Amino acid sequence: MTDASTTPDAYYLPISPGVYQPTIHVQGAWQATEQHMAPISGLITHELATHEARDDMQIGRLTFEILGMIPLQESTIRVETIRPGRTIELLEATLVIGDRPIIRARAWRLAKSDMSELAGSELPAMPGPQECAPLDGTQEWPGGYIASLRIDAAPGGREGRRQAWVGTDCRLIEGVEAHPLASYVMLVDTANGIATRVRPTELMFPNVDLSLHLLREPDPTLVGLDTSVSFGPDGLGLTSTVLNDVHGPLGRAEQCLTVRHFPAT
Repeated sequence: MTDASTTPDAYYLPISPGVYQPTIHVQGAWQATEQHMAPISGLITHELATHEARDDMQIGRLTFEILGMIPLQESTIRVETIRPGRTIELLEATLVIGDRPIIRARAWRLAKSDMSELAGSELPAMPGPQECAPLDGTQEWPGGYIASLRIDAAPGGREGRRQAWVGTDCRLIEGVEAHPLASYVMLVDTANGIATRVRPTELMFPNVDLSLHLLREPDPTLVGLDTSVSFGPDGLGLTSTVLNDVHGPLGRAEQCLTVRHFPAT
């Protein structure tokens, strides 16, 4: 891991094809020695989106299964097409750190069709960035990733429910033009931290997955998160988000949470 005094304004440094070194900007919020899920999901998305890329296809769904803590160490991503097809393909990526699979991700890649005359959405739009006010995420969360963000929250937010725009000055990969979808996805996992029901110093509620369903390719300029957080009675939680960009709503994200007390010391 590079330190704050020498690292570039990027989440990852490319080492070789599919191999990356995380910088301090990737540092997680629950432990100082882990990667935050947000930037690594963007990196995996970049590898998926550029794998045997086809101009006539687009990614409609992304699902990430988190198999364990993501060490803040050199990261290798391997991608394969597990269901090839003319109009529908399924891709799978595996993040490996120290010979251990840490995240498995799948992406449905679907044919592009001109459906502009029939386009319509029932997803609600959120207030624009100009209607929002700065929110300092570091007041609630530690770690280099949260410190790398700009967050502007809409009026009326509360515990368990908030709308916020998230941006960053960090590139996904130093010296590499990341795929636009990857530059958007790299901020989406932030949703589980912008509308907390309980302070993260009082209770643990990490997500074990991240799933996105999309209507179109996002504009990565800003990520709009219209987020609700719910806790069940037996330790399950759900963070649900309508995804927005500067052009309006474009899909949904869901995160399954394990809600529990900190281990006794």
